[in-house]
Amino acid sequence: MCSDIAIQVQGLGKCFNVYEKPTHRLMQMLWRGRRRYYREFWALRDVGFTIHRGETVGIIGRNGAGKSTLLQMICGTLTPTEGAITVNGRVAALLELGAGFNPEFSGRENVYLAASLYGVEKEEVTRRFADIAAFADIGDFINQPVKTYSSGMYVRLAFAVIAHVDADILIIDEALSVGDAYFQQKCMRFLAGFQRGGGTLLFVSHDMGAVNALCASAVLLRRQDGQYQCDIGSAREISAIYLRDLYADRQEAAVAKPNAALSQGTYDADTVEATHFHAGAFRPDVDSFGAGGAHIESAVFTDVDGNTVSEFSSQDDVRLVVTARAGKALDYPAIGFMLKDRKGQYLVAESSDSYLRDEAIAVEQGSVFTVTFQMRLPRLIRGEYSLDIALAEGPGDDHVQHHWLHDAIVLTALNPQLVHGISGAQPLAVSFRTSHRS
Repeated sequence: MCSDIAIQVQGLGKCFNVYEKPTHRLMQMLWRGRRRYYREFWALRDVGFTIHRGETVGIIGRNGAGKSTLLQMICGTLTPTEGAITVNGRVAALLELGAGFNPEFSGRENVYLAASLYGVEKEEVTRRFADIAAFADIGDFINQPVKTYSSGMYVRLAFAVIAHVDADILIIDEALSVGDAYFQQKCMRFLAGFQRGGGTLLFVSHDMGAVNALCASAVLLRRQDGQYQCDIGSAREISAIYLRDLYADRQEAAVAKPNAALSQGTYDADTVEATHFHAGAFRPDVDSFGAGGAHIESAVFTDVDGNTVSEFSSQDDVRLVVTARAGKALDYPAIGFMLKDRKGQYLVAESSDSYLRDEAIAVEQGSVFTVTFQMRLPRLIRGEYSLDIALAEGPGDDHVQHHWLHDAIVLTALNPQLVHGISGAQPLAVSFRTSHRS
């Protein structure tokens, strides 16, 4: 196989024997194939595609289309009935909760067990164990049997292992969706770095936004009129086919019985119910980076009267108040925030630099300074979002990043209606205040 090819699938098919009764399985053994007591079920058939090194490919399809079966054959845990798979490189996969773990073993013991299955020597696992435990971030539970773990703890530990086994090919199934917002963002940052490093990624999801954001191309598995199909193309083209098929029945019903009220009305953003937000507490101990010349000490939402709030809506004027301390004298400090969805895609980004550039602000060493953004957050669909908060020195792109906090605040959006897009956060005012604290 060409060294540029990571995975090659040719004429692949998998058939399972389905028995109506347990006794039929025994009878089949006794008759040694002279009679058949089962019916054949083909999970997938005639699948073929090639994935080159460094590509990120989405694997999509409805439930029962054969996605998990395909991935298990690529990983080598299932044997194809027909066709062939060639894999060039070490494969690490997160397919289902608890896969590869012994429920009676502790998390620590399972780290060694799972890593050994990927061909990592015990001594190497010992050297990397501290990093694996820090990535999983499950505390003392690392020494408890995994049968006591929640689904979130399972996926934290499993992902931490595959992130530290030097895999050439990563396969990520829907299991990642059970993690909380902080962990999902950490995983997305790891996957972005894995892509930049030339790794090959197979990403399985029903979230077409995530597929389009992460993947350049995609493979769609489906059955149509009793025939198995494998469509390959750009992520945007394949996701459009998937969504068209998924909602075909609903669209036909809508054409047959048009809604007079909707057909006569127009979309009015002011009539859409507001998004209600719950803001979590500021977390200073999240993943961060920077030169360290200054540090963000706190961030909080308040109302226009300065009262701290954790519940508000997209119709409310709220303030995001960010307080920082200068470890050295700063010329032109700037603070910004970025609102992200759970896949790490930026929805809104604002910085004091855009509003205070002409004021030539400077602060002394040891000063505590505050930037306040007054705004209305956008209407969003239900789900979890997070805020990155950053502190830099210098105007525009000519700056030094002193402190960047990933996912410093998590926002939970509660909205019973789907909104067509989002309306951007619109700062009404930005202010800067400094004081000297001994």
